[in-house]
Amino acid sequence: MVMINGNWEKVKDLSDILRVVSENIGDEFAKKVEEICGEPSKELYAAYQELENEKDELEQRCNDYDDILKSLDYLNEQIDKLESYIDENKDGTDFMEGMIKAFEMIER
Repeated sequence: MVMINGNWEKVKDLSDILRVVSENIGDEFAKKVEEICGEPSKELYAAYQELENEKDELEQRCNDYDDILKSLDYLNEQIDKLESYIDENKDGTDFMEGMIKAFEMIER
């Protein structure tokens, strides 16, 4: 909101500004303002939109990496549990020897 000649005017974008300028100063001046501000503003808005899209894509990639890290943490916890199980239950049987060999294959 801006005050023009004692009246509050709602101004959100260039079209609102042009309307207020046209009503209070004149069409010719409003056209000059649009000429000066119109195209660069559209180009800046397009660049802004492109940056917003890139930001969203990067945020999604970060979220994907967070999910991968959580999965790796879970797998490491499971490997630690397997290692503890093997250490606690070593008894020389073929089953446990097989568990030891399997653990060695997946060991970090």
